[in-house]
Amino acid sequence: MRATRFLIVVLTLVLALPLAARTYAAPAKVTLTLGVDQEVVGLDPNKVTAFSSFRRIDLLYNKLVTYDPGLHVVGDLASSWDTPDNRTYVFHLHPGVRFHDGTPLTADDVVFTIQRILDPKTASPARSYLDAVDTVTAVDPLTVRIHLKYPLASTLAGLASGNSAIVERAAVLKNGDLQKTEAGTGPFMLAEWVPDNYMRLVRNPNYFKRGNPKVDEVVIRIVPEEASLLAGLRSRSLDMATISDGSVIKQAQGDKSLQVLQAPSLNLRIFSFNTTHPPFTNAKVRDAIAYAIDRQAIVAAAEFGFGQVSGPIPAPDKLYALPVSTFPEYHTNPAKAKQMLQEAGAAGAAFNIVASPTYEGGLAVAQIIQAQLRAVGLNPTIDNVEWGTYINRWVKRDFDTMVELRGGDPDPDRFLYRTFYSTGAVNNFLFKDPAVDKLLDRGRVHVAVAERKPIYDDVQRALVTDAPAVFLYTPYTTQVLQSYVKGFRVIPTGSLELLQDTSIQR
Repeated sequence: MRATRFLIVVLTLVLALPLAARTYAAPAKVTLTLGVDQEVVGLDPNKVTAFSSFRRIDLLYNKLVTYDPGLHVVGDLASSWDTPDNRTYVFHLHPGVRFHDGTPLTADDVVFTIQRILDPKTASPARSYLDAVDTVTAVDPLTVRIHLKYPLASTLAGLASGNSAIVERAAVLKNGDLQKTEAGTGPFMLAEWVPDNYMRLVRNPNYFKRGNPKVDEVVIRIVPEEASLLAGLRSRSLDMATISDGSVIKQAQGDKSLQVLQAPSLNLRIFSFNTTHPPFTNAKVRDAIAYAIDRQAIVAAAEFGFGQVSGPIPAPDKLYALPVSTFPEYHTNPAKAKQMLQEAGAAGAAFNIVASPTYEGGLAVAQIIQAQLRAVGLNPTIDNVEWGTYINRWVKRDFDTMVELRGGDPDPDRFLYRTFYSTGAVNNFLFKDPAVDKLLDRGRVHVAVAERKPIYDDVQRALVTDAPAVFLYTPYTTQVLQSYVKGFRVIPTGSLELLQDTSIQR
């Protein structure tokens, strides 16, 4: 009798199995939808210059080292490194790292990437802050030795740049470049890209930082109007949005269902000159314009106060940035500006200001500057162009003046050398000053802050007066999130790499 009952129980369980299988539901895919207002301008990390591109590269690639939220250099692909002397770095790579196509990362890929950056044909923005590299060699499959021609204080900062992200050697040799694809090791992989619409990134199941990323996919949607980004957050079609319009940020701050995360940015808003176009060949004209511009008025009107007036070194870099009160040009003086323009023979000069409606393109800033310069007798007109045209004109130096947003760095050499040295990779002002070059050369070989700071004090004073650009302010970096988005942190560099730590907890 007992055997019969046991058989009945077993048969009942067996017959129930197909039903259980039919009713089992796989875990729901967790998607984080991020709204941004700009499309990328290429995905090749060693080549791009646009912030919009870097924010994708943050998720697709890794570097040897990176910055933590406190702006300290920490390991990324490198688990550790040694400095046997002040001209040698030996990096030890994490074992088991794979590129997205499954190919193992080796020291040869790191060597290839750095050599690619240093090759003038690549035209990499990273070349000017890694040009002290003498040799880079693979000691073994997981060890890379970099030897410098001379001590360079900003070596680690240069390697922490998005432009120094490590690429797969075989993929570059096959594709030529990576502007339309990717070959990284990052937390997410490119799955789908519909230009000017959306990009879908999926979780890297073999990511070497175990436990990350915490969502299955990130969908990045292009929403050109920032008011529409806020509307998307309110309707919950977006989980998160990068917002820079001060008026929209103010509205978001008033919505208790949303989180507004901000940090002072290392980015620097500037009004730049093509120093080969008259009347900007004359430093006195450029300096006069520096006296004419009211920077605080621009922050108040264009940023709704979400910014900090800055000199050539971004204001949040308190270790090196001089207080702007020490610069005479930061005490707005239209009468002095008019006099200087008259003396330089530039009174009434006409010229264009290239700007774009995108945030980086600074159209709102251009409109305020236009009004301020007309008040001192100049006659600027605004060339309001779409984003792709803006980038092309920037690259080709096709402008008289331009409103820009430049990426800064905690190390002054990393920003100033590539930007204002005569042969700097992104010196699109065509600015040449032997005295500034000499100071920048001295600043980069001293390691101690006590030795470097007086040099960079002199650099800042020279740049404000010579004015290859009028330095305006550092905007805040702002992310607006739903209350159920947890773990994300804002970094002053603007990087989104900490999306790998972010989860959705509805």
